[in-house]
Amino acid sequence: MTDAVMAVWGDATPECDAEFSEWYHREHIPERLAMPGWRNGRRYRKLGRGKHRYLAAYDVERLACFDDPVYRRALDHPSDWTSRMMKEFRNFVRATSRVRFSSGEVLGSVVATVRYAPGTGDPEEIARWLAGAALHDLRNREGITKVQHWEADRSRSLAQTGEQSIRAGKDGEAPFTAVIEGTERSFVEAALKEAGIVEGLAGHGATDVEAGLYRMMFALHL
Repeated sequence: MTDAVMAVWGDATPECDAEFSEWYHREHIPERLAMPGWRNGRRYRKLGRGKHRYLAAYDVERLACFDDPVYRRALDHPSDWTSRMMKEFRNFVRATSRVRFSSGEVLGSVVATVRYAPGTGDPEEIARWLAGAALHDLRNREGITKVQHWEADRSRSLAQTGEQSIRAGKDGEAPFTAVIEGTERSFVEAALKEAGIVEGLAGHGATDVEAGLYRMMFALHL
């Protein structure tokens, strides 16, 4: 089990969408997994319409890995292909997070992410509710392989880098994210509904609640 996650939600410009996907599996994810402490990387496509069509996620040993000079150098000195792709990102949200709660070890082919900000709620009270009443027992449901709760490190997530300076617009934030993974869309949708996470977060005072359902496109493991 790893203690940290890097997650990126976003879109690509329509004219660059095909090359964008090629860049991800031919260069970007292999490059990231060559960094110290990076254990796996996977990419997903959204099920349904709306922005944030793509999600990429990486399991990393610990938050300190994001401070490693090898990784920092890659961020500040992107390759020519990466520099070209950075210009094509849209609706970019990046979260460098610690894993607050996790149950299950198997990556599912379908994942639901629910991003939120605490709003007027107590962040710790919300975290306890998610790890307890909302997420804890979902792992025992049919078809559910893994559940997690991520808390973003804002300074690392929004760090100014060479890559960030190329992207159009300001990067979005995902302060906290609840995650449900499973083997089929129907299982994940049913678990998300049963847990009442979206409604429960609103009831606890959370704001900017955004849920998305994604199917895995590919994964690379070390």
